[in-house]
Amino acid sequence: MYLNSLRKHEILRKKQVISELFRCRKSLKSDNIKIVYSFLDSGGKHPESSAAAVLFAVSKKSVPKAVMRNRVKRLMKEAYRLEKTVLLQKKELPDAIRENRTLCLAVIYIGGNRKLPAFALFRKEMSRLLRTLSSG
Repeated sequence: MYLNSLRKHEILRKKQVISELFRCRKSLKSDNIKIVYSFLDSGGKHPESSAAAVLFAVSKKSVPKAVMRNRVKRLMKEAYRLEKTVLLQKKELPDAIRENRTLCLAVIYIGGNRKLPAFALFRKEMSRLLRTLSSG
């Protein structure tokens, strides 16, 4: 019912889980986006309803203006929302959910050029990275 939505419980917010994600991380990288991921106990209230918990980050160093940082985050969220169904097809996810573990993702913008990439490019990169994640 909510395949193409990004629900509130799918956003990763707990500091302890975020620090654990960056401590035992694996990563995938493209031109503008880097995904850091790990299977962790997210401690969420809805473990059965979401296959992944995600956070989005844009540094002040790469995008100095807050308006542009917020725009980049919105573009990344929208690209993830449209492409996240790829993660639901992953065969290891049900085993991880049975163990009460969630795929935790950090989507980080690493593009440093002054010009903001188009949404189509964000979606293409997100699709490629999530397919790589789900296949490996």
